[in-house]
Amino acid sequence: MVLGEFCAIYSEVVTAKLAQVGDGSWQAFIMPLALMCFAGFCLLGAYWLGYRAVGDIWIVTVVSVTSLLLLEPVVVWALFNEVPGRGALIGFCLGALGMLSTVLL
Repeated sequence: MVLGEFCAIYSEVVTAKLAQVGDGSWQAFIMPLALMCFAGFCLLGAYWLGYRAVGDIWIVTVVSVTSLLLLEPVVVWALFNEVPGRGALIGFCLGALGMLSTVLL
């Protein structure tokens, strides 16, 4: 699941980076598109295997959303070299607390 989430996030952020640099050609868009297709297969397989293993879709969903919460800021920072603003940082922290409460409570 983590591989699928990483590939999906990476392809989304690369597409945003293409928009930032003004490259709107189809040739530049092929790699993120192929990576997103691979990510979709990984995520579908992870949800299927995760549900078969634990029998609870909510646990699988929490793992998915938590991996998004942890991976997306790292990928965004690595590609854009931007730190979040105050509002985004507060939202990130509140989201992390929400995920933590979901797992612990």
